[in-house]
Amino acid sequence: MLETIFSQIIFFTSLMLVSFLPGYFLLLAVFGKSKAVAPLERFILSFGLSLVSVDFIFFVFSKSHRVINQLSSVIGIALFLLVCLLVYNFRNNTKDDEEVKKEKKDLFVFSKKQLALFLLLIFATIFIKIAYLSGTVFPTATDMGHHMYWAKWMVENQALPTYDGMPDFIIGEHIIFGLIAILSGADFFSAFPIIVLLLINLAGILTVFLLVLRATKQKSIALLSLLFLGVLYAISSPQAKFVSGGVIGNIMGNLLMPMAFYFYCRAFSFFDKEKMPDKNSSTFLALAVFSTFGLFYTHHLTSFIFLFITALFLLIFFVLNFSRLKQIFSQIFKVVVSPQVIGVFTLGLIFFLFVFTPTYMQNNAVDTAVGAPSKETRAGLTIANLRDSVGESRIAFGFVGIVLIAWATRRKNFENILFLSWVIMIFIMSAFPHLLFINLPSSRIGNYLSYPLAILSGYSVYFFFTFSKEKKTNPLITASFIILLTFVFVDGMKDSAQAFKKNEDLSPIAQTFNASSYLKKNIAKNDIVLKDHNYITADSWIKLFLMQGYKYPLSRGYFKRYDDTTKPREMCTLRMIASPSGQDARTCFAETGTNFIMINPAYDSAQFKKISEFDLVYSASKINTYYRK
Repeated sequence: MLETIFSQIIFFTSLMLVSFLPGYFLLLAVFGKSKAVAPLERFILSFGLSLVSVDFIFFVFSKSHRVINQLSSVIGIALFLLVCLLVYNFRNNTKDDEEVKKEKKDLFVFSKKQLALFLLLIFATIFIKIAYLSGTVFPTATDMGHHMYWAKWMVENQALPTYDGMPDFIIGEHIIFGLIAILSGADFFSAFPIIVLLLINLAGILTVFLLVLRATKQKSIALLSLLFLGVLYAISSPQAKFVSGGVIGNIMGNLLMPMAFYFYCRAFSFFDKEKMPDKNSSTFLALAVFSTFGLFYTHHLTSFIFLFITALFLLIFFVLNFSRLKQIFSQIFKVVVSPQVIGVFTLGLIFFLFVFTPTYMQNNAVDTAVGAPSKETRAGLTIANLRDSVGESRIAFGFVGIVLIAWATRRKNFENILFLSWVIMIFIMSAFPHLLFINLPSSRIGNYLSYPLAILSGYSVYFFFTFSKEKKTNPLITASFIILLTFVFVDGMKDSAQAFKKNEDLSPIAQTFNASSYLKKNIAKNDIVLKDHNYITADSWIKLFLMQGYKYPLSRGYFKRYDDTTKPREMCTLRMIASPSGQDARTCFAETGTNFIMINPAYDSAQFKKISEFDLVYSASKINTYYRK
């Protein structure tokens, strides 16, 4: 009992040390005692900034060839915290002007009703997600298995993974998981990866709340955005389903991209006030650049989307503000040409080019993402597809929000153009990828629509109630809108009913892990294992038991992949299971050296029982392992 309590204390201490304290101390160093960033903002932003800070700390470790173990990790993070604390003490006399104090009071002093609603929304968001994840927390997801292999590789090799030249993986996705395992000793075959990913997901939702609050200066819109993003559709992708599925890059990207937008909005907020930059503008821009570099080290797809959104934003902003471009460029110059921004940008480039270059820059990942769509799944989503992905009501209210912002008198504002660019660009990328020569799965891009559509949905609802109050709209219209909102709420909560589903049968997972443990004890280094991805539960986690390479064991993939004419695949993994006695399969056995085969007996045991050269060495109802003599 005491051992369990102690291990939990160590785990949550490690979690705080890696995912919260670095970002919090960084904000202390940057702003001192200034209230330019409110306490609630410091708390929420610390999670995203910690992810980025920890990455750069251990890039230095990797470049200096220092081992990454428990002692060195604690020392590395502690030194970073100490430096931040020294800087904080050096500049702790920073004073705020009256505008900063007034803005903090206007935005972060909530009425009792607003505070109660905020807490209720946070509680509902957490409750629904945890209720769903409690039935799916056992490690089974394929993506999670692939990612945790690299995190465990980091633990066992005491270094950052090199990915064997594969551009599909990027270092920022794995450092936090590897470090927490190193510091706490947490087992990867536990709930800890899901807990970390859920924490990142919640931090991303709260970061959007801060972004909307700062951008619109309206607490009601921020709360409505929190409703549409946190409570409604709380399970559908890219929310709890992506958490349970281990879609790490998307979850992290949906934290870091809104955080970067937040800092850019704070840096250029003076545009809307038609004033010159204040003393914090360059500081916020430096943090925005820091966050952007962190994003590029964390997830290439989100970074790719970020670049397209930025391009559309610049186009719209400069066109709508063409009459005052000279003034705008003068203001931008004063913000950009500052020690903070130039320093962070220079250090970022040094890291990017000389210290730790992302693997996708060393391969042809960019080339494969650009070009005419090569598959039907990359040809674009229909409105029906988008509706199923992000929710019918959220699409409807979101597009109403687009019209309202485009029609509003403040449509030239930095923040409004950002929201428009965010939703319009992702819509084009997911629905009409051929227009931008994008060759990526359209559904993966479409999932990113949830965040901007939630913001615009909140804007739409707020506009209607404000308009009704000011213009004294017909009560019948108001009643109709309230009824419509009721249907929206029901539709948004519909998928949350899955949160209370019955627990699934976990015996197939246990059998897979037991069979993997058996192999770990009984195979030699020159033995080659082949497993089936179609019918074995949690099969991607087998590699975490064996730890003999990312592509070990060999795997029979989904059958449709072998028929894909756009990307011809090897056929041995299919033949050695489907027809092990055939001549083609025998040639494959000789070439690959495969001598252990893991299959589901309900589908593939008959062909092995008929052949004398295969012995059944491990048997269970959901998994059998055969040895080829």
